[in-house]
Amino acid sequence: MGQQRQRGFTLVEIMIVVAIIALLAAIAIPNVLRGRATANESAAIGSMRALISSLEMYRSVNNVYPTAATWDAQMYGADCAAATAPAPDYGPPSFCLALTGAATDVVQGYIYTYTGAAAPASTYTVLAVPQVANSTGTRSFLADQSGVIRHCLGSTGTVAQLGDESTIDAVPTACD
Repeated sequence: MGQQRQRGFTLVEIMIVVAIIALLAAIAIPNVLRGRATANESAAIGSMRALISSLEMYRSVNNVYPTAATWDAQMYGADCAAATAPAPDYGPPSFCLALTGAATDVVQGYIYTYTGAAAPASTYTVLAVPQVANSTGTRSFLADQSGVIRHCLGSTGTVAQLGDESTIDAVPTACD
């Protein structure tokens, strides 16, 4: 009788397949994470534009911007709940359920801080900072009553010191 050879994979073949899968994962995972941060930044820019528009709509009706202490109630009314339509409805819908009554709110990986002047409010700033530095985003954004959105790299500093040249179309600078 002849000896039958057993069929199967050798240890070397299995290790080569595992090495190829690990190499593909090492290339793909950072790109997926970078894509998520880029999507969050795009959403933050869109949210900033929506907030600027809604704040201007509020100002056109009331002749002032909302104050910082009660901006959520002024923008959405007291009935901003999951099953209730807000009245009045000035603000973007994505912020209605995210509002906590504080001046800072988290929407899609960014922390938004609204600062309005004391009544009668003629100025405001909205600051958007990544919730987790270099994970949910790499840029911070600032908008004010001029309607210009400014940005900078990093998330620990404020962008209040940025000049007019630091718009979303310009090359970002460091926050600090």
